[in-house]
Amino acid sequence: MKMRIACMIICALTMASALTGCGATKTDFTIAKELIPGSDQGFSISEKLTKTNKPIGEHNPVASNVFFADPTSVEYDGRLYVYGTNDQQEFDNKSGTGENSYGSINSLVCYSTDDMVNWTYENTIPVTEICTWAGCSWAPSIASKKNALGKTEFFLYFCNSAGGIGVMKSDSPTGPWKDPIGKPIVAPDSQELKEDPVFWCFDPGVVVDDNGTGWLAFGGGDPMHAGENAMYTGNSRLVKLGSDMTSLDSEIIVIKAPYHFEANELNYINGTYVLTYCSNWSARDLWSIKLNAPESTICSMVYMTSTDPLNPDSWVYRGEYLSNPSWHGYPTSNNHSHLQKFNDKYYILYQNVSLLENMQSSAGGFRSIGIDPCEVDEETVTISPASMTDAGVEQIKNLDVFKVIPAETAVTTAGVAFYNDGERSFVTSISDGDWIGLSKADFGAGANSFAATVRGKGIIDIRLDAPDGKSVGSLQFKSESGQFQTFVCDLDKTVSGVHDLYFVFNGNFVFDEWQFAYITEDAAE
Repeated sequence: MKMRIACMIICALTMASALTGCGATKTDFTIAKELIPGSDQGFSISEKLTKTNKPIGEHNPVASNVFFADPTSVEYDGRLYVYGTNDQQEFDNKSGTGENSYGSINSLVCYSTDDMVNWTYENTIPVTEICTWAGCSWAPSIASKKNALGKTEFFLYFCNSAGGIGVMKSDSPTGPWKDPIGKPIVAPDSQELKEDPVFWCFDPGVVVDDNGTGWLAFGGGDPMHAGENAMYTGNSRLVKLGSDMTSLDSEIIVIKAPYHFEANELNYINGTYVLTYCSNWSARDLWSIKLNAPESTICSMVYMTSTDPLNPDSWVYRGEYLSNPSWHGYPTSNNHSHLQKFNDKYYILYQNVSLLENMQSSAGGFRSIGIDPCEVDEETVTISPASMTDAGVEQIKNLDVFKVIPAETAVTTAGVAFYNDGERSFVTSISDGDWIGLSKADFGAGANSFAATVRGKGIIDIRLDAPDGKSVGSLQFKSESGQFQTFVCDLDKTVSGVHDLYFVFNGNFVFDEWQFAYITEDAAE
């Protein structure tokens, strides 16, 4: 005789007992050992859906419900991990009003992607709980390096306001992180910086070259010594790191970086070291034609190159590659970028206040990270001028709905928030009509069942191609004893092909992860 999924679920619930008479039912579900059938809880969803702050079809900014800035990134195991200053923390502390002063920011945010469009909130890193000597955490920079045993380790640098550079270490790009030295790796009260102070001891930029050697750039601010001026501020610093990546292995040199101000990052391309930084707000009255490059615009991203990084005279100014957001149709703001190669293509990560503008908020200075293509000639190590756009980058692969997907994965959201409790990340702050959208979800030859891990009670309505599109299934549930449980439902029809996917919500619950599957009807033994 034939069996349907209900029989399979009953079998799963009684797995500890003999399955006599139940037969064998194939399932593609790997989300949980126990799947509980959804049941009607009396929920429905309002026709008036929550408005998104990131319009459908636009791929920037990365996050539609989290302000974060000062981007850095690292590739690992086919995914790109992006880290930034947690502006959301100050936005929440100020109840969404006033100006961003950065003073209450003591954590970093991490997102990841493997398709460049659907982004997963990984976690918020509580920096000052890990590095208890620090009071703030801004402008991270990350690098990975294999240790003597061949295991990849990750080193995440940050600035403690303008008062020093810290470093955290982990065996994973998502942590847990630890403080390996219990103090700043670069401190303004060190003997070397006492003798030659830097205005702001902040904004680290780190890279590991092909020899496994780490390098750290830092510094910023206004001229403060005799002989310095707006063009040559004396605040661009570079040092070689020890093999442990947590100590210094050279003297600190000063790079003669034209109109240097902040936002240091380092890259290593074709045997060449690339320093990128944000130029200052000063008039370009002192520009020298000896630089053989046009003068930079105000508060723009520029770059220099060298093949001998500890030789100050080896650094060559190469020009501007990303102008201020105001040149791209966004409000004037500070500037910070990172160059990243991923899947053989170069991208530029940057910041602006586009999300704040979309919200039509009266608050100021709360930034978001965007990403756009960037052309780099690796042979000549030349970076072509890049743009900031709402459209962003193209999706490089479809989303596989037959894998277990974190619920906090989205191209855009409406109403919901993301949270990490130290053990897992999940979707929270759910109200009637809130939703999550995902781009180019691939159902292949067909899916006819859906499972979700949740805590609480409510409804997840599954819609295709638009948040108000036709529902193809609805999961209602009520978890017991405040525990996360995994519920399953049949779809109204088999869904195949590639679609934009939307989950629309109502209820009082948090949402951890989900998966689609195709359930077959097997003949009983």
